[in-house]
Amino acid sequence: MEKKSWDPAVVLPVCITSILVSSVALEVVYLILTIPGNGQVMLFVLTSYLLFNVIGNMLRFIQSNPTIKGVFLEHGSMGQGWEYCYSCQTHVPPRCHHCFDCNVCVLRRDHHCTLLGKCVGHSNYRYFFCTLVHGWLALLLATFLNAEIFMEVLHEGFGFHSFFLLLMPWMMLVTGQVTLSAFVFAFVADTCVIGFLFCFAFFTLHSILLCRGSTTKEWFRGSPKEDYDLGWKRNFMEYLGERWYLVLLSPWVESRIPGNGINFQTAPNSRKFSKSTDL
Repeated sequence: MEKKSWDPAVVLPVCITSILVSSVALEVVYLILTIPGNGQVMLFVLTSYLLFNVIGNMLRFIQSNPTIKGVFLEHGSMGQGWEYCYSCQTHVPPRCHHCFDCNVCVLRRDHHCTLLGKCVGHSNYRYFFCTLVHGWLALLLATFLNAEIFMEVLHEGFGFHSFFLLLMPWMMLVTGQVTLSAFVFAFVADTCVIGFLFCFAFFTLHSILLCRGSTTKEWFRGSPKEDYDLGWKRNFMEYLGERWYLVLLSPWVESRIPGNGINFQTAPNSRKFSKSTDL
């Protein structure tokens, strides 16, 4: 077993994220069970499907290896755009950058995901994006179900008590202003709203980047838009795989990613030089 798989830098954020996901899921199940009528079964099936996709994509993301470890970098094929990484002590291809959190170079590195403790790169971008989509939908559902809790908190008016309960539930619990059950519901409800806004912002950003065939790092560096923009359909294939239109159904749907993360086809009007990838 690889020692790196038990790296605290990966295990700790995954554990914290798992606790947050579990707390939201348990509260949602509790709220569904309290709903009168025949809508319980439909909501439970929808919640189970979204949770299955969130957890499944998180697992596949963690299991994937987007780094240069185990990848044969043929030095004889080095061309324009290759750089030397002094930390890894090897030449790396275009769009490959070193991550000091992972302590290794990552193929087509997008960014380091703090919540899952790994970099988003060539082989696991699909699972990151699908986690965002299903996480956003799940938190939207959770926020909708928690609307009644917010209404109860604000029932007596928006005073200092309700303001601090929604904004700083920990402080209210420590000072004995609320019961443990009220704190738990307020904390999870806040987590749902903040998580929903967080996922929505990242989903919007990555949808734009996906359509233009760019990474977050390239976007922040101000790389020309046309460098790797092959059209929205081809961009989706490059990032989500050949069966990109099915990846949202399940994390276990096979969708082969074209290329090897080393050579990338560039747009005809691009000023960059990069070897084309055969499909």
